Amino acid sequence: MLKSSIVLLRRGKPRPRAGMFPEKYRRVPTLLKPQQGGQQYFNEFLIRSANDALEAQQQGYGSAFRVGGSGAARILADGNATAADGIHDGEISSVHPRLPQADIDGVLQRSRAETIQAELKQLVAQDGFISQRGFNERLWYEQEHHRLRTHGDGVEASPSEVAATAAASSSTAEAVSATGEGRAVPERILGDDYFQSKFGYSLLKGRSPDASAVADNVKAYAQLDLWGEMPMYSRDFVFLYLVSRRRNTYAVAYDYDGKRLLPTYTAGNRGLKGGDRGFRGDGSTDNGHQVTSMYLNDLLPKIREARAASGRPLGRGEKIDLVVRVMGFYNGRQGAVRAVQDRSADFRVRYLEDVTPFPLNGPKMPRGVFR
Repeated sequence: MLKSSIVLLRRGKPRPRAGMFPEKYRRVPTLLKPQQGGQQYFNEFLIRSANDALEAQQQGYGSAFRVGGSGAARILADGNATAADGIHDGEISSVHPRLPQADIDGVLQRSRAETIQAELKQLVAQDGFISQRGFNERLWYEQEHHRLRTHGDGVEASPSEVAATAAASSSTAEAVSATGEGRAVPERILGDDYFQSKFGYSLLKGRSPDASAVADNVKAYAQLDLWGEMPMYSRDFVFLYLVSRRRNTYAVAYDYDGKRLLPTYTAGNRGLKGGDRGFRGDGSTDNGHQVTSMYLNDLLPKIREARAASGRPLGRGEKIDLVVRVMGFYNGRQGAVRAVQDRSADFRVRYLEDVTPFPLNGPKMPRGVFR
């Protein structure tokens, strides 16, 4: 019927859509696509366009002079004015385009040894390891070291004075040139009294009432306890897990052997349902406090009973040692931890650990809505 038609019919084929685009072209990296790239040729394009503009300008001058007219008259007038200015200045001025390939003076200046040294000094001055916006620990240690050696007046102290100062000091972090040459340990590690006062425990293997005397004898890494920062649990510790989720807070406690001391308390099974659980997507801070407080109330007689049954009953006024492990970062977390602090008359928090799982490029997370 339509034997000669300009438009050919697509016999039943669907209209091409975006999904029909071949997959092999879609997966091409962005940098390999033709509209990207070419940035490295940008300077060459600038040079070429400048040369083309110069040639066009010269050709324009020639054509204007050949043809004549208003353009030629304007160019002649401009040329006469420029020539007159140049003659008055003592030299004939002409157009000197500063092209990148003609900048020989700048290239020679940049390649001189003095210029290179100046650039290197500038790089060193701007180095992030030397000049920091925050607190530079290494620089502070060096300045303190210099201040202690020079007594703060800029005059270098004698080795005997340095030795006397080091012997009088309780910390060995400042004991330098006279006494510290044979040590294999950096001086910073040896300030054990500072470490003990700040963190409450020592990194040294040999415990002694005189910490400074022990620290004076430290000469090798073998005398340091590499596990000193690991928590040391006792069999009497109770492990309290406080899990804060988006709409709920859980509290459950275990003993040292992993036996559950009391069933899990949640906002739901404590009767805090419906509007009491929190508003919209927020877990309620008050409910986290309430659930944990109720759990600690019921946990106390259970622990007393278990300790009495094991032959180690709690003494009068003795507190229960807790290891509080908090998981989650929702609003119930704050109230739950505050509830533990409120019961400080019965419980003593020995360790507070955050066990929130953080993915460090591990396996794929499960799909679905997290409740």
